[in-house]
Amino acid sequence: MLFTIHEKNLKLSDFQKDYVLEKVDHLKTYGERVDDESTQVRIDIQTNKLKTTNKNYTVQVTMYVPHAVVRAEVFSQTIEEGIDVAVEKLKKQIERYKSRKNRRDVSGKWIPASTLEEISATAVAAESQNVPEAVSTFSKRKTFTLTPMHEEEAIEQLELLGHSFYAFLNEETERFNIAYMRDDDTYGLLDFGLDRS
Repeated sequence: MLFTIHEKNLKLSDFQKDYVLEKVDHLKTYGERVDDESTQVRIDIQTNKLKTTNKNYTVQVTMYVPHAVVRAEVFSQTIEEGIDVAVEKLKKQIERYKSRKNRRDVSGKWIPASTLEEISATAVAAESQNVPEAVSTFSKRKTFTLTPMHEEEAIEQLELLGHSFYAFLNEETERFNIAYMRDDDTYGLLDFGLDRS
């Protein structure tokens, strides 16, 4: 695994960095796909500016594993507490990732659940980067490269990330879609097309 630590509004001590890396590195014992040499782990730690909470830190760990992104975000009183809780969340996410019923083969071809066998996958590293902030009302901007995927994969990614929505390029329709969690705990799909009139 390749690690990067990003600090915002704070400076981690060497002890804190070692603690964070040791805890996150232990996740590789949960599966060989997680311990893949192309797995990238981004650890973001920042201080919170909200005065209405005693949660002083935000700890976010994002793992770019073969054909998926696994993420946990925690608000905590200490950095150590935040990383401990994030690692516990990631363990559950990794178990879900390992037990997925639908996957792609080495070439990226979709394998339906009915024909799924053990596969050895190569990594497709998801690229994300922060775009320099412009003067606007947005506090954060991210740029992603969309990989075509099936609707079932998008729902899996939504669950792995712990988000309420997931944007993707639908492999079947070649249209931009957003899968989202509805208030009644079912899934919805927004399908976007271009109006060229």
